[in-house]
Amino acid sequence: MGCIRNPTSKLLPKFRGIEMKKLLVTAIGLATVCPSLVLADAQELMTAINSGKANMDVRLRTEWADYTTTKEAVATTIRSTLAYKTADYQGFTGFIQFEDITNFGKEDYNSSINGKATYGVIADPSLTQVNQAFIEAYGVKVGRQKIVLDNARFVGDVGWRQNDQTFDAITYTNKVLVPSTVFTVAYVNKVNNIVGKIIPVTAPMLNVRYSKVAGDFGINATAFYYGIEYDAVSATNGNAAQNVSPASSFQDLGTKIDGSFKDFLYEVSFAKQSDYADGTTPDADYMDLQLGYNLGPVTIKLQQEVLEKGFKTPLATLHAFNGWADKFLTTPTKGLEDTNLKVLAKYAGYNFVLAGHSFKTDTDGVALGTELDFSVAKNINKNLSVLLKGAVYEADTDAKVLTAPTDAALKADTKKGWVQAVYKF
Repeated sequence: MGCIRNPTSKLLPKFRGIEMKKLLVTAIGLATVCPSLVLADAQELMTAINSGKANMDVRLRTEWADYTTTKEAVATTIRSTLAYKTADYQGFTGFIQFEDITNFGKEDYNSSINGKATYGVIADPSLTQVNQAFIEAYGVKVGRQKIVLDNARFVGDVGWRQNDQTFDAITYTNKVLVPSTVFTVAYVNKVNNIVGKIIPVTAPMLNVRYSKVAGDFGINATAFYYGIEYDAVSATNGNAAQNVSPASSFQDLGTKIDGSFKDFLYEVSFAKQSDYADGTTPDADYMDLQLGYNLGPVTIKLQQEVLEKGFKTPLATLHAFNGWADKFLTTPTKGLEDTNLKVLAKYAGYNFVLAGHSFKTDTDGVALGTELDFSVAKNINKNLSVLLKGAVYEADTDAKVLTAPTDAALKADTKKGWVQAVYKF
């Protein structure tokens, strides 16, 4: 009797209706008939597991926040991750990442789940967890994973916070079906947010990105669809604090085009949001226009970003948008218009960022405030990097006319500062 290298391929059509006992007998029989091949496969699997690569990084950060309406908050936290990726086994690899966030000191800050509401919010609670765990093969990834689509304006990993946002999902990426085009399809059933809450969802996602460079002209064009259906959460579930329900479900359909022409940079985005499944989300639009110029070591960018009343991006990497003071993690009740200028520079191994924002409501143009952000970062060597960063938000006197409870924080001046060091082993 000849041995088949992959005998399951001929047995798959017979699996339906076979009892577990018969499957066990079949497996034992195959192992008896072809013991050398079974042993070889087992040895190959163990070699793949043992020949993997481990990595570790440690991020130490002190964050200070002064909201004027709460006690001054200070958090010194350290984030440690330990990850292991197996070698390839017949096209399959496995990955697991453990994560620990530990607070040093008195915990004089509101982590959003520690009950210290008299302090300012610094959303870095202490926790230990499996941050990622997935199997990947032939473009398919199954398990707990990061998902970052485009510039993370709609779906991201919130990499700035000490705990990442991850997703329990099945994703598929194809880079060869159409030249210069990347297809990403995802189905998400849980969101693991930055404060350790698990939010059940039913979320199909599609992102198609085309990239082309021809001479001095470069273009990236993306079309996307994201449907986010929130599952019902019982009152006894800790996730109820996230204020999500089936009525909050929504869907986004949009496009993004960015690229360069010689030293000129451009980016244009548009998205339309509407209700989805049992959602009652009103229709709203998102628009973004950016123009820039590269002067060698210095790059200048001018941006106007508009979120109409009701537009929301709860799965985004929000810290990267609308100012580092994080005043606009949710869209104001009358919408948001953010006009800003950024200067990015490199000098003597240092990376500098300076940004100025002017905020107003989209509906009636009420001035909300201004913000100045700055940062300086340096890679000391291939393992160690350091960062100094700050943000100052000053509320406009016109913002006092806002009466919605969700807009109350926009009336308060805010200052934030960070000192950070990252070491990668």
